[in-house]
Amino acid sequence: MKCAKHVIEAIGVCAYCGRGLCVECVPANSGSRLVCSIDCAETLSRNDKVIQSILNKSLQTAKASAFYCYLCSALSFGGAIAAYYTAPVPFLIWFAAGCGAVLLMAGVWYSRVAVADFKKP
Repeated sequence: MKCAKHVIEAIGVCAYCGRGLCVECVPANSGSRLVCSIDCAETLSRNDKVIQSILNKSLQTAKASAFYCYLCSALSFGGAIAAYYTAPVPFLIWFAAGCGAVLLMAGVWYSRVAVADFKKP
């Protein structure tokens, strides 16, 4: 691949726009990723901030979903216990207990997702 500005071989490509860069075109303070211009560096920085914001919101959503599942699970188990004592209908008791178990498993899954996927360095 040739440099976008010069006729010599490129040593890398811009991380944002994909242009070929030679030794002369690489800025001295380009950081960990090669960029061809200040505009590309600023855009990459903005994109990184947006991605981090999306990940943080996803973590909050996973935690809120886990809490909601735990709360609904507790209410379903409470309904199953109440149905056992007030209206001993087997279907109602098993249905409420089954819903509680499914919601409890969903809460555990959301909790594990929040811890495992979003806490990686």
